[in-house]
Amino acid sequence: MKLTQGQLEDLESIKYFLYAGIEKNSITEKDIQMFFEYSEKGRHKEKIRDKNPDGFNTLCQGKRWRGIHIHEMYEPGILEGTMPYWVILGGLSPKEIPPKSVVNILAKEMFKGADKDIIHRVYQEVLDYWTWWRKLIFYLNSI
Repeated sequence: MKLTQGQLEDLESIKYFLYAGIEKNSITEKDIQMFFEYSEKGRHKEKIRDKNPDGFNTLCQGKRWRGIHIHEMYEPGILEGTMPYWVILGGLSPKEIPPKSVVNILAKEMFKGADKDIIHRVYQEVLDYWTWWRKLIFYLNSI
């Protein structure tokens, strides 16, 4: 199955938001195909279940958790001032920096795309910040 760039980004962002216990399920090509048929065309609704998820249901759960993070945690946190973009985009630890595809989905989905320029700018600032620290640590280790 040949996936478009948008589908690849969608798939990567869904896998990013899977919680630890569910991501161990093996996801096959057939599961990915079924998921995009469900997501884009509304097919296979009868196969969704929460208990003992297979690969297809794992992807459905990932999409659900992505929506929960974006619309029920991140957006209210931004509005309240308790969760700045710097934190969401990995400013506290280089291990928490999300992949570019996740940032693209966040920019498109959060506040219906109204803050996409801010999200991309802050993401670049986070990358520059941690690149600077890595260069400094490399320099100090070479002395």
